[in-house]
This record gives sequence, structure tokens and C-alpha cells, in this order.
Amino acid sequence: MDNVLEQVFPDHFHFSTHLHRSIELMICLSGCVIIPILGEPHSISAGEYLVVFPDIPHSNDVRQGKSRVLQTHFHSQSFQPAWNPAMPMSDSAFSVELSLGNRKFFRGKSSPQLEACVRGLQAELGAQRDYESEMIRLYLAQMGLIFSRDLMAQSEQEGRRELYENPYLMEAVLYINEHFCDKLTVSEVAQAVGVSARYLTRLFQEHLNLGVSTYITYVRISKAIDFKHQNPQYPLTDLALDMGFGSQQHFSKVFKERMGVSPKKYFSIGTVVD
Repeated sequence: MDNVLEQVFPDHFHFSTHLHRSIELMICLSGCVIIPILGEPHSISAGEYLVVFPDIPHSNDVRQGKSRVLQTHFHSQSFQPAWNPAMPMSDSAFSVELSLGNRKFFRGKSSPQLEACVRGLQAELGAQRDYESEMIRLYLAQMGLIFSRDLMAQSEQEGRRELYENPYLMEAVLYINEHFCDKLTVSEVAQAVGVSARYLTRLFQEHLNLGVSTYITYVRISKAIDFKHQNPQYPLTDLALDMGFGSQQHFSKVFKERMGVSPKKYFSIGTVVD
């Protein structure tokens, strides 16, 4: 848990492109905020929220009038279910999205419950009271359930509910995340999870809108970003080869396709929080 801020953005406010290692939640309390994500603008008005996933370049703008927002940054590991520590992370829709790493953001309607969670976090953070960390975990767990409920409702409307319920898809995702440095093939991943390559390919196309090989590439990019943040001086050529790419040129090409900027430019963008 990093921070909770209530802020007023003035008329014509602009916060330049940035990224951070944490998840960002912004609830619009009044006015309207434009959040360009990888160059594509998305707006939230009073009563709406937007969640931006880690490592995604974005900026903030107010084009007319002023806007009031409630904003917080937190980390994905915060969402181990507090009500049942033995519950697998994959049992909630929000945790599934975090595991897949395919989403850049999602938005929804705010609610008194969600705002109360953020206000509760604001009250507990740094309060130095008994059970402070336990209360923070409970508020975060409740937020994760609210996000999961909204994601499930959206997937129901879009006919994509199986995304959160198909065990083969999640097993494949976990296998790829564990073996991303290897020379993975679709057949190898399919065999590891006990389905045919054809069925696994259909699952990825239907629910992630991409092929298995493309997802493997995205995982390698995500792991490269994690490693580079921890080792800023590590050469890009070595990074590309260590992450399973055949060359730095291939790494740079697919990185730009995925993130919208070259690796060199991406790692030059300052972070807001670690």
C-alpha cells in the first residue's frame, strides 16, 4: 500500500506521461478527468472509477473546469484473500486479470462501498494503531472483491464469463509464467495442462483475443520490465536474450507493439511510485 490522496485538479490541469510499479485506482468525485493510456484517451466523470494496471504509461488531464478525485496506489501482492489465506489467487476475477497481465486498465461505476474502502485505507495508512496492517489488508481484500464483481458483471454482458472459470486457461497461464525463459511451443503448453493444442489456441483467442505464442511474448516483456526496474544498469541486449528473445531487435519490435514506445524510451519515463 503506497498512498491515498484526495486531490483537486484545476482547470486545464496536465500531469505528463508516467508509469508506476503499482496498481492505480482513481475515483472521480466531481468534474471529469481524461486519462490517456498509451496515447488513447479515456474519461471518467463523477461517480466513475478507473483502474490502471502496473507498468502502463498514462497521463492525466482536465480540459474544462476543475475535478476532484480520490486516488490510491497499491500492489498486486496485496490481494491474497484476507478472509481465506488458503484460497487460490485465481478464484477471483480481479486476481485472474492480474495473473493474465493482458489488461491495461478497466473502469466501472463507483459505489459507497468502494469509496468507503478507500476512505478506510486513508484513515489507517500511517495511523500507527493496533491492527493497522490487518485493517489495511481487509480493506484491500474488499476492494478486490468489488473489482471482481464488476469484472464478472462486465464479462457476463460481453459473453466472456468463462475467462474467469476455465481451469485449463489459468493452468496454461501459470505454466507460461513459470517457464517463459524456455523455448516454449503451443503443443508443450497444451500437453502440460492436459488439452489439445487446438483447444488451447481456441481458449486464448476467445478469451484473451490473442494467440498462445503472442501471450508468451507478452509475459516475457512483463518479466523484462520487472527485471530492468530491479537492475537499471542491465544492458538491453542481455535482457532480451535472458528473457527468451532471439535478439534485441526482435525484443524492441514486440516491446513497441505491446507498450507503444521503444524499450529505451519506456525505461526513460520516470516512475511515480516504486
